Amino acid sequence: MISQRYPFIEKAIRQVFEKLEVKFKENNKFSCCPEPNGIKNYNQYLYTIAAGRNLALAEKDKNNIVTPCNGCFETLKSIRSELSIETPLRNKVNKDLSKIDLQFNSEIDVMHILEYFAKVIGLSTIKDAVIYPLYGLRVAVHYGCHFLRPSNKIQTDSPLDPHIFDELVEALGAKSITYDDKMLCCGGSFDRAGQKELGLQTMKRKLDRIKEARADVIAVCCPQCFQQFDFLQRELKKMDYEYDIPVLYYPELLAIALGIPKEHLGLDKHVVKSDKIFEIIEEKRKANIEIQKTFDLEFLKTCYSCGACNDDCPPAIMSDFDPKGFVGRILDGDIDGCIEDPNIWACLDCYLCYELCPSKVGLVDIFTKLRNLAAQRGLVTEGFKKEYKTFLNKGVVGRYSITQRKRNDLPVTPPDVKDVVDLMKSIEERECNTKKKLSSKNEDNKK
Repeated sequence: MISQRYPFIEKAIRQVFEKLEVKFKENNKFSCCPEPNGIKNYNQYLYTIAAGRNLALAEKDKNNIVTPCNGCFETLKSIRSELSIETPLRNKVNKDLSKIDLQFNSEIDVMHILEYFAKVIGLSTIKDAVIYPLYGLRVAVHYGCHFLRPSNKIQTDSPLDPHIFDELVEALGAKSITYDDKMLCCGGSFDRAGQKELGLQTMKRKLDRIKEARADVIAVCCPQCFQQFDFLQRELKKMDYEYDIPVLYYPELLAIALGIPKEHLGLDKHVVKSDKIFEIIEEKRKANIEIQKTFDLEFLKTCYSCGACNDDCPPAIMSDFDPKGFVGRILDGDIDGCIEDPNIWACLDCYLCYELCPSKVGLVDIFTKLRNLAAQRGLVTEGFKKEYKTFLNKGVVGRYSITQRKRNDLPVTPPDVKDVVDLMKSIEERECNTKKKLSSKNEDNKK
C-alpha cells in the first residue's frame, strides 16, 4: 500500500534512514504481507502461507524484518509467533513452502518501524539528531489497532494504554496531546465490509475529538489509517464538516525535525495540505525563543508530563486554580495570556509542590517569574500592590506601632532602613529607565 499507493511515505522513510545512517536491505521477492483484515478473512491458510513465505525469504537472507505498516507488522509478527514452535500447522506450512525451496524455522524477528526507532536507534539518539525542534506543535497520535494487538503475539507496548508513539513524537520537541477516543479504530475496514457510512461516522467521531483537543497535526503509523484520516476529511467536507487538520506519517514528521527540506518529502501529495504545519512550527519557534528568555523549556516539558503536585496544591483543591494548566499554556506560547490571568496570584508560595516534585523544583519559581512579568505591566492585585509600595517606601511591610510595643514593655527602636529604601528606589528607577530605552528601541526597529 505504501510503495504503490503512497510512495511519498517510502521516500520520507528512505531519507530518514539515510540521515540516521541506518543500513538496510530490500528483497524484491516479498509479496504483500498479506493484509490481515481482507485476505485472512477469505482464506486463512493462504494468508498464513503468504506470510510464512515472506518470513522464510528474510530468514534465508539472515535478516530481521522492519516494516512501516501496521498491517504487515501484525501479520508477520503473529504468523511468526504461530510458527515459532513445531506444530502440525508449522509442518504443513513448511511442507508447502518446500515446493518453492523455502522453509521457516523462526530464527528472525519482526519489528515495526516505530519500534525500531524507539528501541534500536533510541529516543536519545533521535533527540540529538533533531536540528529543527517542533516545540509547541500539538500532535494527536493515532496508534491504530494492529501495531498493538493482539498483545499475546505482538507485545510491542500496552494494548490499551501505550506510550511508545507519544514518546517518539515528544523526542522531536512536539507535544503529544491527550484526547477522547484516542484508541478508537480508524474504521478502515468498514468500506470493504459494505458499511461505508460507518467508516465515515467513525472518522467523524475521531476528528471531532481531535479538533476539540486543538491538535495542529495528526500523526499515524499505518497506511490504512493515513488514508482514512487524510482522504475522509475531504469526504466529510462535502457534508459540511470541516477539520483541515494535516495528517503526517511519523517518518514525515521525523524528517521535518531532522531538517530535511519539505520540498524533498512529497507533502504536496497529501489531500489535506500541510503548509500550515510549517507556519505553526515557525510561530511556535518564535514563541519558544521568548519562553526561553524566562523559563527552562526542557523543565517545563518535564513538569507538564509529570503533574505529580497538581492534585495536592492547596489553591487547586479549594478553587479552579490549575497549576499544570498554566505550564501547558506557557508551552503553547500563551505567555501573555498567563501574565494577564489574575489566577497566577493564587499560588500561595507554600512549596508543597517542591516537596512533591521528583526533580525538587516545584512550580513556585514559575509563578514567581509570571508574577514579576505581570508586575512589570502593572497587572498586580491590590493586596500585592499595596504591600509592595509599603515595603518600597518604608523598608517594612507592616506599620511600626510604638504604642503596641510600649504596652508590651518592648524597646522602642524603629528600624533604620533608609539605606535599603534609597537603594531599592534607585534600582527600580534604573530598571524603569532600561525598560523605556528597550521599548523605544523596539519602536524604532518596527519603523
